[in-house]
Amino acid sequence: MTYRTQIARSQNTRRSWQLTLLVLLVLPSLWTLGRWVQPGLGVDAVSAVTPGHVSVVGARELPENVDAAAADSLVRRALYFSGGIHKAFDADARWILVRVAPEVTSSSRPAYLQVLESTLLALHDAADEAELALLLGTLDGGDDDWNKAIAQHLRTPRLASLNLEVLLVAEEETEAIDVPDSGLAADLYDLPIALLECDAVISIAHAQVPLAAMMNLDGLARVTDAPPRPTQDPSNPHAVMVDQALLAEVSFTLTHLQLSGSPQMVLASRDGVAVDRVAAQIAGAASDSISLSALHMARSRFLGQSDLADIKVSGVEVPGTWVEVEEED
Repeated sequence: MTYRTQIARSQNTRRSWQLTLLVLLVLPSLWTLGRWVQPGLGVDAVSAVTPGHVSVVGARELPENVDAAAADSLVRRALYFSGGIHKAFDADARWILVRVAPEVTSSSRPAYLQVLESTLLALHDAADEAELALLLGTLDGGDDDWNKAIAQHLRTPRLASLNLEVLLVAEEETEAIDVPDSGLAADLYDLPIALLECDAVISIAHAQVPLAAMMNLDGLARVTDAPPRPTQDPSNPHAVMVDQALLAEVSFTLTHLQLSGSPQMVLASRDGVAVDRVAAQIAGAASDSISLSALHMARSRFLGQSDLADIKVSGVEVPGTWVEVEEED
């Protein structure tokens, strides 16, 4: 073999390694780009200029009579404006619990069930590798007729193919769990083991009163230790709700807001406290010191944002919320 041949082969080997390195560097970028251009539920709708301390709530108004097509479109837009429900869980999530409203009045059930259906379909699209289970009722049982109505709705054509599991909270095994960094009402609560074993909790609330997102967790845990420490108050329902929220660790909240004399809406966010704060503002309960004190209590435990000026609402206009201030040239 001549020296020139050796040089040529060395150059060819070098080019081969360079080409291999180029392919290894470019392919992940192309794959990522492809995912960005054609995501399953739309790209992240949260603006890059939104400060980190600002919570984002997606919102859309619903028509008076909500059919499947309208609910699908508007629920998905609310999810999109919130930044996407896919951010609520890891890509390898295998079991996701959906907390359903434990009580809904008869007149509001058709609209809520339609919103629930559309949300479940969107969630299934975002987590098609995960099993979805609905968490119904409370540790004390709850409204059995409402639980049956939900179970029956899951057998409708659009939901039957999802093979959704139904869990009754009252029938689930529980375990005594400490509230992280101590509780406001108590330190120790009985909590369904399913909440401890799942990969994510999605809360779908129904609001006709303030604090619906926080109240949607009511009945999932029970105080077990007594007497409480001097700084705790187990008789304070708001303190208990905050403790339950700390234990449940909800990843995403969607609230069906249906108020007398106002258009019904859907509010969606990874921040359930912000959802309740926006709902209170829309409901005209901004001066409700009791409700707001509960939200501020939740904020003090780092559960979410309770200051309206630090909440960005995308999809509808809510006076007093955060808006981007354009810099003057």
